[in-house]
Amino acid sequence: MSSQFSGTTMLRDAVSVTVGAGAAAPSVAEIAVHGSWSIRLGLEVTAALRDCFASRPSVVIADLHALADDDAASLPLWLAARRAANVLRPPARLVLCLPAETVLRTRLQRIGAGRLPLYSSMAEARAAADPPAG
Repeated sequence: MSSQFSGTTMLRDAVSVTVGAGAAAPSVAEIAVHGSWSIRLGLEVTAALRDCFASRPSVVIADLHALADDDAASLPLWLAARRAANVLRPPARLVLCLPAETVLRTRLQRIGAGRLPLYSSMAEARAAADPPAG
């Protein structure tokens, strides 16, 4: 899968979504979340994820580097999104990209959300989304 993404980009206040596809691979959707976590931002993220899942990507990468969530209030949303991705047919993989030293990442690791891959950079997340060569 190519690291170059094509497709449409939608902007919902503080959530941007890019859906693209590699030439020989299933699609990848990327969501970038910006701003302080709030109920409103949560609703925007939920709508963006719903739009992403409707396009049936094989992978959804959520870039949370610009998200301010000091008390990890968004954690239930990411767990619910993982469950929603798993019930799609075929299932999609949800991948979170966030700095290593955040409360959200620490709590995700503590509760054992191991089935929700966590990466520190978008390059790592995109590389993990690529199918193995060969």
